[in-house]
Amino acid sequence: MIYHYEFALSSFVVLILLCILSLRREYLPIRRNRFFRALLGMEGLTLIFDIVSSEMDAHYPQFSSGALYLANMLFFLGFIWRTYLDFSYIESLMRERGVIALFPRWLVDLPAILSTLVLLSAPLTGLVFSIDAQGYHSGPLYRIIYANAYFYLLLMITLSIIGLRRFSWTRIEQFSLVGAWLVLCVGYVVRMYASPYLVMDSFYMLGILIQYFAFQNPDIFLDRRTGALSHATAVPYLQELNDRGPFFAFAIGINDYMESCSLYGERQMTKGLRAITRYLKAVFPDCQVIYAAMGRFVLLSTKETPFTKVHEEVNAHMQAPWVDKHAHLYLTASYAMFQGQLKRRKDIELFFDYTATALHRAEEQHDVIVMEQSLFDQARMNARVRLAVDRAIETNAVEIYFQPLYGTQQHRIIGAEVLARLHDEELGFIRPDIFITVAERSGSITQLGEQVFEKACLFLAEHPLRELGLERLNLNLSPIQCRDSHMAERLCRIAQRHKVPIHSFRFEITESALSYEQRLQQNMDMLIAQGAVLSLDDFGTGYSNLMRVLKFPFEDVKLDMSFVRAYFDQTNKLLPAIIEGFQSFGVQITAEGIENKQMAETLTRLGCRILQGFYFARPLPMDEFLHYLKTTAPTVRTNTD
Repeated sequence: MIYHYEFALSSFVVLILLCILSLRREYLPIRRNRFFRALLGMEGLTLIFDIVSSEMDAHYPQFSSGALYLANMLFFLGFIWRTYLDFSYIESLMRERGVIALFPRWLVDLPAILSTLVLLSAPLTGLVFSIDAQGYHSGPLYRIIYANAYFYLLLMITLSIIGLRRFSWTRIEQFSLVGAWLVLCVGYVVRMYASPYLVMDSFYMLGILIQYFAFQNPDIFLDRRTGALSHATAVPYLQELNDRGPFFAFAIGINDYMESCSLYGERQMTKGLRAITRYLKAVFPDCQVIYAAMGRFVLLSTKETPFTKVHEEVNAHMQAPWVDKHAHLYLTASYAMFQGQLKRRKDIELFFDYTATALHRAEEQHDVIVMEQSLFDQARMNARVRLAVDRAIETNAVEIYFQPLYGTQQHRIIGAEVLARLHDEELGFIRPDIFITVAERSGSITQLGEQVFEKACLFLAEHPLRELGLERLNLNLSPIQCRDSHMAERLCRIAQRHKVPIHSFRFEITESALSYEQRLQQNMDMLIAQGAVLSLDDFGTGYSNLMRVLKFPFEDVKLDMSFVRAYFDQTNKLLPAIIEGFQSFGVQITAEGIENKQMAETLTRLGCRILQGFYFARPLPMDEFLHYLKTTAPTVRTNTD
């Protein structure tokens, strides 16, 4: 028989390229990745000896029977174990998704082992194939090789269908799970009718490529900013570490991360993070270095780690600048550690949330935090809050409250700040500082903010500002929202949909958003062009100075309540100078945290144009706010005239 090798040779070239792409990049040492590498090796063995054995069988007089037996057996062994490894790879994917009713181990291993034993007996029994003076001959149990492949293909299909029904997958993952075994099914059919053409390896390579792009591309595992392993893909590794027994984790968090980004800029900060990653990999080669976002790193290891030495080593290096090309960053860090074994799968999935909670506490207490049950409980609560936020966004259940704004020149309520409130069926009332922080960390703050804005537009569509006697409604924009270059465009579309002019709003932007200057400036320009007013929120809590703030077109600056209270507590005397400085540049001042008449009168004398606080009113639901405007509001005065 004359064999055609063009398909096999092209597949071999693809295999080499795939090995170069996948093996030279860093991988997590997890079950799935080990099976994929083994699958690549077995595919290489099968492909090579498919060509070699076919060529030797076609020219059998030139080779000894021993060489012919060896070449054919190596091909058949690759054929048997290639499908076994492919199924094991799919099985490992399912293990990562959660507990699933897997097939008994004996059922999975037995067919491959029996097929191998029958194959190895071929030189003595000729059951699978035999070699004689006339060359190669198929034996009576030759089809056991295909039966073995069909068996594992059937298990693969069954497991994929179960997994697709029980777990969530991205579109490309769904396509990969189904596409891989569909390609193999077609390949086996084609091989039956095109035996002179070595096409099966091409179909197998296509199946492997599909799996590679969905699950194995190294870029999926690496954090692009730092080059460290991504925490989103490190959970399977953590699961395997935990299954083996106690593991060790050391977490490092950059203090005041957002302020550092604002000070150095995103590009410089990225260089600093890369420098930290290189240092951690070099000094702790036995640990996996995970980047857990927002300046947090986690070292994971199964080896017992002397945390005191790790802390001393890292902290000593933090005293010096982190140097990269054209970068020189001075940073400080907080630390947390864990040693033990997690009992619940949910704790494993939330472990990086636990480290974030621990590092936040470590930064507050200026101490190394040992991660224990109370931290896990807090992180679990944050996870429940995250689900509550997602439910509220999905069901449009976020509520808006209104806190009145008092105009010191008009001697009346001239506006209100629109505030998000969340009442969940399971958790009840959730404090704003909790659910907003969780929403910012999860990335859902953009949807939450737009839902609040839409409800504010609905309110104004039914109760126009002129009828209420108000000038504007204030609305907060999260720093995460301000990173989105299309934020202003979407807000304008929402307002237009409800026929509410965008100039009805004063948008409050916090200091931390100023670090994203270019995107923020684009959004601000568009909002101002539509007539909106912009205010800097919470001035005094970060590191922005007066001149930096003046680079942006803020009409108003809101002094944070802690800054205001510090003045009345006699712990900070800068307030009058700050107010005078902004006023000299024509920027109005809003003061929040007004709790009594004395504060209201003093701040009015200092030149604050707008006052906000419990002295005037707490945040009110819509009906109570409307009642307040009709009854209580006109009597509120500071009596400073």
